[in-house]
Amino acid sequence: MSSTDDKPPPLSVQDINNIITKLRNLLTSDCAEAEIAVATNTAANNLTGNEQDGSNRTGNEQDGTNKQDGDANQAQETNDKKKEPLYELGKLCKELDYMIRSFQELENLKNSLREPFETLEANVNDIVSDLEKDELRKQVQHNLRVFRNNITRVKILILLQLQAASINSDGNRALQTTFATGEAGELPHLYGEHIFENSYHFKEFEEKYEGLDVRQKLCLLCFSIFPENAEIKKRFLRFWWVGENLIARNGKDEMGDLNDTLTTFVEKRLIEPVLKKNRLQPRSYKVTPIVRSCLIHFAKKEGFFDYDQDGKPIMDFSSCNKACMVKSERATASWFADYLKGNDKDGNSEKPKEQQQHQEQGKLSADLVKLQMLFNFPHREKLISASHQIDKLQTLFNLSKQFPDLPTEWFSKMTGIQVLYLGRWEATAGQARHIEVEDIEFLKGFKNMKNLRLLSLQGISGIPKLPTTLCKLENLRILDLRACHDLEKLPDRIGSLKKLTYLDLSECYLLDYIPQQLNKLSELQVLKGFVILDAKNSCTLDDLSELPSLRKLSVNVNTTKFNIDEAGDALAKFQKLEKLRIAWGWGGMPGKEDSTLDSSSEQQQSKTKKKQASSISSAAAKASTDKVNKGEDKGNRERSAVAAAGEANSKTAKLGGGLRGTANIALMAKKWKRLSMKERGPQNLEGLERLVKLDLQCFPRSEPPTWLVPRKMKKLTNLSIRGGRLGYLNHEDGQKWNADTLRLKFLVNFKMNWKEMQQRFPNLKYLENLRCPRITFCPCDANGVWQKFVQSK
Repeated sequence: MSSTDDKPPPLSVQDINNIITKLRNLLTSDCAEAEIAVATNTAANNLTGNEQDGSNRTGNEQDGTNKQDGDANQAQETNDKKKEPLYELGKLCKELDYMIRSFQELENLKNSLREPFETLEANVNDIVSDLEKDELRKQVQHNLRVFRNNITRVKILILLQLQAASINSDGNRALQTTFATGEAGELPHLYGEHIFENSYHFKEFEEKYEGLDVRQKLCLLCFSIFPENAEIKKRFLRFWWVGENLIARNGKDEMGDLNDTLTTFVEKRLIEPVLKKNRLQPRSYKVTPIVRSCLIHFAKKEGFFDYDQDGKPIMDFSSCNKACMVKSERATASWFADYLKGNDKDGNSEKPKEQQQHQEQGKLSADLVKLQMLFNFPHREKLISASHQIDKLQTLFNLSKQFPDLPTEWFSKMTGIQVLYLGRWEATAGQARHIEVEDIEFLKGFKNMKNLRLLSLQGISGIPKLPTTLCKLENLRILDLRACHDLEKLPDRIGSLKKLTYLDLSECYLLDYIPQQLNKLSELQVLKGFVILDAKNSCTLDDLSELPSLRKLSVNVNTTKFNIDEAGDALAKFQKLEKLRIAWGWGGMPGKEDSTLDSSSEQQQSKTKKKQASSISSAAAKASTDKVNKGEDKGNRERSAVAAAGEANSKTAKLGGGLRGTANIALMAKKWKRLSMKERGPQNLEGLERLVKLDLQCFPRSEPPTWLVPRKMKKLTNLSIRGGRLGYLNHEDGQKWNADTLRLKFLVNFKMNWKEMQQRFPNLKYLENLRCPRITFCPCDANGVWQKFVQSK
């Protein structure tokens, strides 16, 4: 037999653990026996010493005393020598206990990593098998992303075990068990841990971080204030970075800078894109818990925001120029609680004059009390320091506060503020966080904020109107009023915001007036939630066409007077419009007059039919009575009844025909108007030819707009139609659409088959067909999506 066969198999972790446990038990038993022997000898020596003491006392007491001291010292030395090995054995037992715990933790780590490693192996097998198939190259990218996420989870588990191993004292056993058995989603706070800052993960991140330029570092540190696994919208990042002047500097393209920065972060694996179903591009991003802990370390170091010992942002801005408004999770600061109690107690007590003067000197003003109640500074000195530098505050961000009312006195002192984000930032799929203000008086402090670039009141209830002081924000770039459900009107002088580039009025359902001065915003590039109303002097599409920089527009129709065909003339006047969305609300659904007219004619016809029936019955009854009295036969009676009924029918037909003719004339007039609009069409097509994306929602007619034809939409690449009554698309002389993305949702009347769609959309790469029963034979998946995969060479 070879020497290889004689070699014993390697010991497992469990075998080593059993051997160490056996050694410890042996040492423990030996220590117990030795302790018993030492205790017996010590008792015997003490007894002998006592007897010798008694005999010596009867003789020479001095000699007895000396002998007793000598024997006692000798016995103590003997006992110390015997206890020394016991002490060493005790130390060895503790070391073995530590080894046993360590190997148990290794066993736990082995068991906890078995399933993740099996998953990693399966991921590798899937990737290798898909590489051999040309038609599944797209799937390989998805599998690589899944593989990378699974590796991150395994790294987190290993890091948890390492941190648990560093806490080896007996007092922390419960904490150690919690860390070792906790799930990956319940990570401990790595921020500030020495072992984490010396780990490979931190060094790897530090190397990537130092490779960024100053602007990119500041953009990346913005992710540090959000909770773990929070999804950050791309739109929100754009707002913040524009407000901080981190992108679109020196006249560069804003969206280009934004996309390039996010792409760099994703490629370096500093952030992760959140890919949603049926989304071609990510709209949200997030960071892993490990990366977040690293970001907190560098944000604290750079003075970007201030954090507590757990890595959570706090409202203290005394050490930096940025502050977060957070929901208070701790009690009122002890010094402030004592101060309030002192005021309550001392108000009715009589004190010496000197003590009262000293108390008055330490009394806080009403403004300081309001500031402390809002920010809850841990020390009085920080409150005083913050009150002196509130004019230097550059960013105020509402992270989790429900009532962001600010004291008017302090709000007006924020003269250096650049980013004021009081609204909601969360990308919530369920119930949104409720934010409300009790009074809008503090908003009058806008007049002093000459440097403000970003103002967000998104999702805040209790704001029926905006103060006129808003129009004095001469540097304002972004105004976010999305989901301000109580907002009813905008200031008349909103045209004074000459540098405004982004205005969001989406989901402001009570908004019933938009001033015409909106067309004075010469720098406006994006306008969302514009409402077409019946209000007098309200802004119209023709007014908006005067905006020279407008690239993106979304419109809500809330009036039946809006004509989509006539709107083509206004749309053709826009100079740079590329993306357009038009949605019809309940107030904008046309055909109400027609339905009223039709219903009235139907009611009149029903009344006429009833009158006709009664005339027929009365005539028949009269004829039958006459004929019976005159003794006529049965045939004559029937002929009389039919004649009477025919006379009644002729009268009724004249009346009903007149009513139907009136309704038909009105319908024919409308159809004639549409035909004339179709023949005439917009004279200037430049504005329509620039459209790249068009989205129609709840379209109220079965026939499409007269200007929605391939000849007039040459650059259109993305067409979306959601809901409504549309039944078809126009195709003049067999012209084809250039769109490569087509979304059709909830269209009951729309009729087209897959062969027709391929002929009319030859460049189609992405199709979304959801609940359109008359669109047939499309090779869509279970989600209603079809994508064309281009095979790489």
